[in-house]
Amino acid sequence: MINNLEDYFKPDQRFFLDKISYNRMESTSGTPARILNCIDQLDAFLNSNSVKLVLTRTLKFDPEGIFQLSVSFGVVLTFKEELKSDLSWDELDLAKEFRQNGRFATDNLMRRICLLIAEITSSFGQPPIITPDAVAPLAE
Repeated sequence: MINNLEDYFKPDQRFFLDKISYNRMESTSGTPARILNCIDQLDAFLNSNSVKLVLTRTLKFDPEGIFQLSVSFGVVLTFKEELKSDLSWDELDLAKEFRQNGRFATDNLMRRICLLIAEITSSFGQPPIITPDAVAPLAE
């Protein structure tokens, strides 16, 4: 694990909305109680002078119904040239590294995602669904 991951990147971060997917499902009467699952996925893409992270949060019910919602935001982090060669970046599991020690980037992504989820789910005229603003830990 890289403890000082933030030190390898310039402070400027370029954020972007990657994708929103909302599927409304017809509700049937007499359906059982549903559990809302919140699933986070972090993908990392290495480029010659940067790393692109895309964080996706998916909300879906078990058993399936009501709706399924997925929101993805991304960020491009540019390497500091003087530190880039200190590590073999192509040999690292970057998604795992950023999940464990990349809060300097993932916190901002997750806050944006949570805000959009709340806004979209409140459009029904119901209270918004407020999700935690931290990346869910990986299942062991």
